[in-house]
Amino acid sequence: MKINLFFKCLASFCLFFVLVTCALFVRPPAEPGLEQMSTREVNRYDWGDDLNFKGLETAVDQSIRYYEKLPPGKTFQYGGLKYSPEEMLASLKLFGRIIKGSGGKEAMRQLREKFLFFESRNREGKAFFTGYYEPLVEGSLFPTEKFTAPVYRTPGDLVEADLGQFAGKWKNEKIVGRLKGGRLVPYDSREEIVYGHSLEGRAEVIAYVDEIELFFLQVQGSGLVRLPDGKVKRINYDKKNGRPYKSIGKILKERIAPDEVSLQSIKAYLYENPDKVREILTHNQSYVFFREVEEGPLGYIEVPLTPNRSIAMDWKVIPRGGPAFIETEIPVFKNGEVTGWKPLERFVLVQDTGGAIRGHGRVDIFFGHDKNAELLAGHLQQGGRVFLIVARKEFL
Repeated sequence: MKINLFFKCLASFCLFFVLVTCALFVRPPAEPGLEQMSTREVNRYDWGDDLNFKGLETAVDQSIRYYEKLPPGKTFQYGGLKYSPEEMLASLKLFGRIIKGSGGKEAMRQLREKFLFFESRNREGKAFFTGYYEPLVEGSLFPTEKFTAPVYRTPGDLVEADLGQFAGKWKNEKIVGRLKGGRLVPYDSREEIVYGHSLEGRAEVIAYVDEIELFFLQVQGSGLVRLPDGKVKRINYDKKNGRPYKSIGKILKERIAPDEVSLQSIKAYLYENPDKVREILTHNQSYVFFREVEEGPLGYIEVPLTPNRSIAMDWKVIPRGGPAFIETEIPVFKNGEVTGWKPLERFVLVQDTGGAIRGHGRVDIFFGHDKNAELLAGHLQQGGRVFLIVARKEFL
């Protein structure tokens, strides 16, 4: 009996020890941030490019254009390191020479030797990926029974104020509104603009399109509008009304099965339920204004985006224009249906941002403007990893 008591006590002690030990070694929730990888981690990681560098040189050239036009006083922050535009330009040119002049293992050896790698992580310690594309929609220069929604240019009375000029604690924060009676008031909401027609006479119209298509044009940030005579207008994001962006996917959870939610399924639901369109679209009171451009689509750094090589990240926490490496999965399709998933791992350039792209570890991949790009963008919602890359200063 004493032996049984001894073993019971021993078992209780062991259980207590295991629980305490586990508690000591359980990691607390990760803080979002940019963490530099050690040399050992960099050397162990496989930096393979699934597109064999195709299109990468074009994207690099576009970021070079961006750095070349920047004033010398601007800085780019990688962890505790600061880089000037001149240093970023030198870093990117070095990156371009390596990927262009070396192949396979030699290129990777040089990148490991001459560059620093930082991982951008969200609260889960990883990254979250979505996709976007440049849609082509039908439209008209005049309102018709089919094309009722105006594509507005930025109104002349829209005021955008940089709050960082007033106090350092508001650095990188902006507020948008309009003057009314000598005071700055919030700008018109989507409800007021679309259903109250509040911008009639206050903003120029580029073209008229379908209401649902306009909403998704605004989500994508750019697009092509084809007119009845076959001519095409390329439009690009210019400004927005300053209202917070809210995803309409959240209010469709009970109407569309979670594993079936995609851009395509949301569009289909809206067209099949016209009486619900106003309720759903006005859930997102953010409203985008456009401009016409000759080349594009243009990213946040004002250079054309390269399909499969340009990504959008949060400009407030991520240096603009630099190279990165992404790892996630993308869907495989057959007759427009997802039949599986395959790995995606490639070098990209951070050349854009977006209303829903907030915080570390948040990535939006630009896929282009064809039907496959639409399918990829519409279905991609996957985890993964994203690494930012910048040259060691001794190699600049």
